[in-house]
Amino acid sequence: MKRIVLFACLMAVFVALFIPFAVLAGGVRESKVVFGGEFILKENEVLAGDLVVFGGKAELRESSEVQGNIAFFGGELTCSGSVTGDVVGFGGKIALQQSAQVGGDVLLYGSTYQQEEGARVVGQVLQFESLRPFSAVYPFRFELPNLDWLTRGWTKWSGFLFRVFAWSALAILGGLLFPRVLERISNVVRGQAFIAWVVGLVSVVVISIGIILLAITLILSPIAFLGFILAVLGWFFGILAVGLETGRRLAEALRQTWSLPITAGVGTFLLVFVINGVSALVPCVGWIVPFSVGLIGFGAVILTQFGLKEVDI
Repeated sequence: MKRIVLFACLMAVFVALFIPFAVLAGGVRESKVVFGGEFILKENEVLAGDLVVFGGKAELRESSEVQGNIAFFGGELTCSGSVTGDVVGFGGKIALQQSAQVGGDVLLYGSTYQQEEGARVVGQVLQFESLRPFSAVYPFRFELPNLDWLTRGWTKWSGFLFRVFAWSALAILGGLLFPRVLERISNVVRGQAFIAWVVGLVSVVVISIGIILLAITLILSPIAFLGFILAVLGWFFGILAVGLETGRRLAEALRQTWSLPITAGVGTFLLVFVINGVSALVPCVGWIVPFSVGLIGFGAVILTQFGLKEVDI
């Protein structure tokens, strides 16, 4: 019991000390994250990092430069300057003015796109319409049993999309704040997926039993709560790491090079969309897919000690 208490205390110290240093090491000072409101990069100003915008408006004036990638979720992006990397948009509107220069690709999901004459995009401009139910994607018609989630109106479908976009946004933030942590965990997912799955399964069983035993006693119940929080945090980072690996595989298939935050965001979007879609299509056993994916990520988190340790593959 003393060992359990000591371990919980050490994990608490780890959370308190590690997160601030990880934020500094991840390059928050170099990148910019904007929540709502308005962001303006003035003439001749340089942002040496990525720009992530959630809602609101973002404007890059003439002669300004973003030395990285841009990801925006809703809102409006007006670009008259230059972007060295990619531009990824989920909803909202993007306008490339006459003097705009994009060094990478423009990847848009359900976004309104406007490009004036003279604006230059070195890579490709890929536009995807607003995501629709699976039955609307195929040119032929067919029926599947028990598709309640498609027949209960737009409310439930929009909730599904909100979860997908939320995970993608969190993945981009995680890539900006904890790039080394996610990269270490993702490397284990790539090279030792089965071992990570086994470790994740065993860890879930042991941790669940331990939390239940600790929660029974009033004195040790705070430790049980702390252990639960750490387990949820580990599961969260595991999902993001699997999403990062998915993004890497997608980038390799498309022969593209994306920054880590963009790779994590796009990969997590695709991963969560697929596993949640399977779970919704087959409610009885569909949970097995996201649970198995979570076990792989959680096991990788345990093996790397929350991303602090490099594991030989």
